[in-house]
Amino acid sequence: MAIEDDTMCMHYILERLNKIKTETDLNEFKDDIKHNLDYNEQWRKDNPAYLDLLAQDDFDVLRAIRTTKDKYVRRALDKSDNIGSAAKLLGLKNYQTLQNWMKQLGINHVRR
Repeated sequence: MAIEDDTMCMHYILERLNKIKTETDLNEFKDDIKHNLDYNEQWRKDNPAYLDLLAQDDFDVLRAIRTTKDKYVRRALDKSDNIGSAAKLLGLKNYQTLQNWMKQLGINHVRR
């Protein structure tokens, strides 16, 4: 996590702490923290490739785009019955674009 992210988190926490007036406020704040920690942990489990990219000290935006595209294509294919519906989920105008992406990314889709 970058220093800027830590600083932003600390400002948020101070702001929230200043608003706590009752035990209910405190409990709501605790619940928010627990929820956000759970969400953060799940996101980290679901996005290891993205975290690996962030950890590297390079600026290869094309690799980052390829990794992101690969993840989205795989998610859309998992959620869809066919390539056409996956293309629609991705906001593509036709399924041929998705087929081209899949070829570039080395993704073989087995129909259900």
